[in-house]
Amino acid sequence: MQAGKEDAGLVPLWGSRSTHRLPFIVIADLIKSRNLLRLLVKRDLGARYRRTYLGYVWAVLEPLLLALVYSFIFTVLVGSTDPYYAVKIVVGVIGWTLFARSLTISSNSLISSINLFQFARVPKTVFATSGVLTNLTLSIVSLTSLIPFFIIHELSFSINLVFVVIWMLVLALTGWGLGLFLAPLACRFPDTKNIVNFSVRVGFFLSPVMWTYEMFNNRFGDGWYAFAGHLNPTIVPITGMRDAVLGQQTHIQPYAQVLCFGFVAFAILLGTIVFVRKAHSAVVNL
Repeated sequence: MQAGKEDAGLVPLWGSRSTHRLPFIVIADLIKSRNLLRLLVKRDLGARYRRTYLGYVWAVLEPLLLALVYSFIFTVLVGSTDPYYAVKIVVGVIGWTLFARSLTISSNSLISSINLFQFARVPKTVFATSGVLTNLTLSIVSLTSLIPFFIIHELSFSINLVFVVIWMLVLALTGWGLGLFLAPLACRFPDTKNIVNFSVRVGFFLSPVMWTYEMFNNRFGDGWYAFAGHLNPTIVPITGMRDAVLGQQTHIQPYAQVLCFGFVAFAILLGTIVFVRKAHSAVVNL
């Protein structure tokens, strides 16, 4: 009788759940698994640069080296005269890398962790989330690469820099939500991984990494092309990061900000619902 009462209080980890509750259930599961998340992030951070001599310095050097190359191309070959162009490139590289890695890691989380699911009965969202948190941590470390530019251009350290991290969180959550949606598809259709990788490569050029929001506005104005361009979920966050770093007033259109936050909310809702509904069956059928 006692055992029956205990069993009655158990909630199946992969059982049927109300659709409108799924996003909140995912958040609750992640909070309950926060210690495991912390251990996974610590493990991933230790493994990322384990056999390198420079270690975490690479998180700072990578955006600097890319900024040097892109600045040379646009300043010398194209003729850009923007004195802050190198700063904008570094910010663009950091923001885009965070989004791209969050998307690819979370979309591949089921396939890459398939062996762990056989030995541990934990929410599958933990493995997708740990990869995103790892890359968010590394991206925050990468922000130190901006220190030389603050000194050279006499930029001010202000409270506005908090918005840099907020916009980075928006990028990470967007990639996380889209990745959760794609993860079950990647199990059933292996071509999904190749499609994601190709989209990331193309998206690099369609996102404001080498170009700026000012260039975008000058080219498309306020027409339908501009509206369609703002559907790219990285344009507003990366531009917001640049505005916060440079301490300048933003020129982002109000409707673009609405689209941005609406997109990230939709990605999280859709991603969590599809992932919880389909992840278990997708893994079982592998």
